[in-house]
Amino acid sequence: MYLARTTDGRRIPATRDESGHCPSCNEQLTAKLGDIYEWHWSHKAGQACSYRKTSTSWQYGWIRHYHGTGEWEMETLVDGVDFDGVHPQKRLALMLALKLDLITLNAFIDTAAQRGLKPVVIFNAKAFERFQFEGYRLRHPRRSDNSWVLFFSHAFRGHARTASLWVDIEQDEHPHFGLRSGLYNLAYSGEFHGAITVHPVYRQRPVFIAARPLTDHFEY
Repeated sequence: MYLARTTDGRRIPATRDESGHCPSCNEQLTAKLGDIYEWHWSHKAGQACSYRKTSTSWQYGWIRHYHGTGEWEMETLVDGVDFDGVHPQKRLALMLALKLDLITLNAFIDTAAQRGLKPVVIFNAKAFERFQFEGYRLRHPRRSDNSWVLFFSHAFRGHARTASLWVDIEQDEHPHFGLRSGLYNLAYSGEFHGAITVHPVYRQRPVFIAARPLTDHFEY
């Protein structure tokens, strides 16, 4: 996890200066402060709690960025449901998705909407590594693949969209589809059945460096 809980209830990133406890099981955590991976908290060996055990450096980078704005509540619970992040003023709920898992994604969108939150999903580009890219469209080579239905259901261009869906492209990482680094909005267009439409105009992505990230704000 990126944020531990202190004894007085604050949420803090990994540090040498304070002790951190798991928000779920309340056990004391170990701060992982290496030179290669994003600093984070980890349960000690033998602790059975699985709370946020599978987070990646990519997810930690985004969580650090949003936590640093002071506008988002990251790794937070809303009515007992764990979200990667929530923007209380804008009523946004964030999911940082490593895979195009339709069951998990639809459950997140429905759960957020039930709590009056607009779902925002940022996909890691690897979620689309099996897709073919042409003419700013992503299409799976298997005709039986139905992943486009998510975008048909929630991001049909010209209709009221029930989710804001983005892909995070980093030019130096595979796959980048020949695109520049940035956040590209994803939608469905009735003109291209079975394909996911990639908006050609990208938004600036944070620069995930060891210090504080540099960024331009973007709207959802």
